[in-house]
Amino acid sequence: MDRATRLRMVVLVAVIVIVVVAVIVLYAVGVLVPKAAPGAPAPLPRTYLNLTITYDESTGIANYSTPFISVVADTLVSVTITNHDPTASPLFVPWDDHVVGTVGGNETVNCGSGPRAVSVLPEDGISHTFTVLDSYYNISIPIPPATSPTVPCVVSFQLEMNHSEMTTWGCVANCDNGQMAAGRMWGLLLVSA
Repeated sequence: MDRATRLRMVVLVAVIVIVVVAVIVLYAVGVLVPKAAPGAPAPLPRTYLNLTITYDESTGIANYSTPFISVVADTLVSVTITNHDPTASPLFVPWDDHVVGTVGGNETVNCGSGPRAVSVLPEDGISHTFTVLDSYYNISIPIPPATSPTVPCVVSFQLEMNHSEMTTWGCVANCDNGQMAAGRMWGLLLVSA
């Protein structure tokens, strides 16, 4: 091998070594690290809330299972309400037959004949509501009556609760023989950080 060929080989090997070292250094400092593709943000963690509305046939009085609700802020709150009250209640405000404030603008209703997504219920087909009205949240969920005392109606929906606060929730239908006592059909809602 002549001198010129050897010199070209040395230069070529030196260039290859420099390129390999440069790639390793650039990868180590993060310049060549593949970037995550832009897309949907990470899903929110979930909080589950299960409520039951009981019904006493002898008195005609309905009760939510708890007057105090606590959920975690910045989560996707999956709510399930099981209603055992088979009576319909008139609404004070006709607009309360619309689903307001849920993810997707609807609720899933299953009254014994399979689940169906709805965004409004017939005004005369509402037993209770789950309502939060304050400066941060505008949530109103109409709840249909149970099919019978033994076949409840189950309503499920999702909420994004992104502001920490203590507020109130309640039923805004004219139910419970007008005796909307605290702890029965309304209570406190804590959205904690």
